[in-house]
Amino acid sequence: MMKKISLLICASVLSGCSLLTQDEPLPLYTLKSGPIEPFQIFPDSLAVEMPVSETSLDTERMALTPAPYERDYLAGGQWPERLPKILQEVLLQSLSERWGGGHVSRTGTGLEMKYLLQTDVQDFSVYHLNTASPEVQQKIAFKIINLRERKVVAGQTFYMKEKVCISSMKGIVESFNKGLHSLLQQAMPWIEGEILKESALNARNDKLGR
Repeated sequence: MMKKISLLICASVLSGCSLLTQDEPLPLYTLKSGPIEPFQIFPDSLAVEMPVSETSLDTERMALTPAPYERDYLAGGQWPERLPKILQEVLLQSLSERWGGGHVSRTGTGLEMKYLLQTDVQDFSVYHLNTASPEVQQKIAFKIINLRERKVVAGQTFYMKEKVCISSMKGIVESFNKGLHSLLQQAMPWIEGEILKESALNARNDKLGR
């Protein structure tokens, strides 16, 4: 098993090592959050901005963290697009399933939305790949902006750790997907709660004439 796992490691970012020849494209793997339970009382509209990330994560390559302050990449596959772009699509799909497509849009569509969701991908990588207990770790900071009042409503960072149960690219990608689904299952109720609190506060202030 250790032999199989070690073959997936790209030993150096600079050398760009791979199990494939230089001209052969890497296999593509997708990210999906899984089924989302609908939430029927979401009162407002939300625009999802393109996530930001550090340079080492802003790529199609699947990140590997072999040690603190080091970043390498898996040689057995990659995402079909840059990670922030894929995560924006996952967020749009998940939030649309949760609240209905009429409440959610990406930025730049020209639609007037009340709130903006900003995300910062701080970690999205594989750890301990050359051990008996590989895992993926995902850390994403969420920030809600009231566009009409131009103020930050709330911010929160969510962290998820998921074991890799099968020593293969498929097993690694399944762990990425499972971890992302669990992270969003925490983040979406938080988003709803903060926007509902903000809406209630605005309604109370309007009633008081503030």
